[in-house]
Amino acid sequence: MSVTEKKGLSRRRFLSATTKSAVAAITYTSLVSKGRDVLAASIETPQTNGGVAADLKPVFKKLDEYIARHMVDMGAPGMTLALANREGPLRISTYGFADTKTSARVTPDTLFQIGSISKSFVGLTLLQQREEGKLDLNKPIVEYLPWLKINSKFDSITTHHLLSHTSGLPGAPLLLDALLAELWTTYAPGNRFLYSNTGYNILGFIVEAVEKRPFADTVRDRLLKPMGMDASFPVITNDLRSRTAVGYGPLNSDRPFPQRGPLAESYWFEMDMAAGSIASTPGDMAKYIRMLLNRGALPQGRLISEDTFNLFVKPHIKSPFRGEDASYGYGLWTSDMNGHTRLRHTGGMVAFSSSIDVDLTAGVGGFGSVNASLRGYRPVAVTRYAVDLLNAALAAKPLPDAPAPPPLATEIKNAVDYAGTYTSPDGDKLVVAAEGSKLFLVHGSERIQLERSGGDLFLIKHPDLALFQLGFVRENQKVTEAFHGAKWYMGESYTGPKTFTTPKELEAYVGHYSNDSPWYGDVRIVLRKGQLYQGGVQRLVPRQGGKFDFGDPELPDYMTFESVINGRAMRLNFSGIVFRRTFTP
Repeated sequence: MSVTEKKGLSRRRFLSATTKSAVAAITYTSLVSKGRDVLAASIETPQTNGGVAADLKPVFKKLDEYIARHMVDMGAPGMTLALANREGPLRISTYGFADTKTSARVTPDTLFQIGSISKSFVGLTLLQQREEGKLDLNKPIVEYLPWLKINSKFDSITTHHLLSHTSGLPGAPLLLDALLAELWTTYAPGNRFLYSNTGYNILGFIVEAVEKRPFADTVRDRLLKPMGMDASFPVITNDLRSRTAVGYGPLNSDRPFPQRGPLAESYWFEMDMAAGSIASTPGDMAKYIRMLLNRGALPQGRLISEDTFNLFVKPHIKSPFRGEDASYGYGLWTSDMNGHTRLRHTGGMVAFSSSIDVDLTAGVGGFGSVNASLRGYRPVAVTRYAVDLLNAALAAKPLPDAPAPPPLATEIKNAVDYAGTYTSPDGDKLVVAAEGSKLFLVHGSERIQLERSGGDLFLIKHPDLALFQLGFVRENQKVTEAFHGAKWYMGESYTGPKTFTTPKELEAYVGHYSNDSPWYGDVRIVLRKGQLYQGGVQRLVPRQGGKFDFGDPELPDYMTFESVINGRAMRLNFSGIVFRRTFTP
């Protein structure tokens, strides 16, 4: 029986719990999971309002136990977490290390970079300007930014299109360079969703054009100050480095990253582009959640009107949230989950991963951030479980069990599907052996255990083979082919063609390309079966004019190869992002 059932936690008592920093005490807890001690620090609701804080102790206990295990499972160095209701913070908690070298712990004052959760701040700023009659969401954006060049045969792009990711502009570019060249579209605005950092960076310039002062000053004065987010910053500058958690990323960032792979300290850089520029603390993010739960209302006054808040969270276009049914509003995903309206978003920086989950119906929400980039990971499971726990406590229901740990990458239940000998056109052999749920690659005298990275793709943790994933191709559900980088192998049951025509010009594009920005890193292009592949996996489909796309010719992002010298392209251009050839493997 849960504590809430024993004590009869009422909705009124639950929603009236709030952290008062003047009287709240910091509690330190040693959490041990799989041999790792994850020290947690928390600031919890004082035991007022009839003992509400005590009623939530089981929630916090289950959540802490899960987070300790989750951090070990994911290889996360540190985490910060905020829980709030309509009255304010319920709990601020931190876990692990802000700096693994010095063993400095994450504290409630440690800054984390919230990444694309910043987009909702951009949306709110623009909606304030609209309320004041300074901005028309349906006016062509070039009327606000006459310097912006867009090559398009379709109707004009508006602020609404940028806010809802329906502009038709490229999605990949994040930095200023791409905005200074000519942009383009490949479909009419409003027709389909394509997540676009480019679009939100343009919105930052619209904020400045309307306000006639810097974006950072506008966001600080319009949003951060009214919400009392005094420990947050609208742009990430070098002055914040000593107060920010050290960020981590894969030790070898130019290759596939294994589960719980080795990390290294990431490159520090300033970030002032609107698509992801805010640094904040968990206490401040709790204040942001409180504002969302109150639909724009603040302890004194409003940030935006009720009508404007409805426009902010309105489902403008269908777009799944990490595989779940959802729609996008003006900076947040919105979805109906069991009759509850949930607002969600994630944020990924070069060295930070964040998630926000707000249940508008129940009046609770959570924000979490990890000081590492773990190749697509976001702490979505943490924030979702936190909200689910609070909802169960609110409804006086048994607290849900923690999410199951991710399966071990080495546990491959269908390992037998891949076992066999594969042969390349030139006679090389690839031998794969299955032992129960384990899969091994025979490499000379070695047996290398494979790790699943997704679907029929596997990581090879061996220095000779680590640059590319080992992949398999199925025909009628049966594995018939294997590939690794440029190498292609036929299985014993393969019956397709064995020779392929390779256009001569494609040979010039093969190689390793690099961009100096940590946002973009490295790209390897290989030639296999007469076709180009990015990273050995993603097929590049030829378009007219020497362009290549990723299988959807309507999408605006594309790749070209430039400056061919002595039969080798010296540059790869991906939607305005330039990578130069590097003469390393």
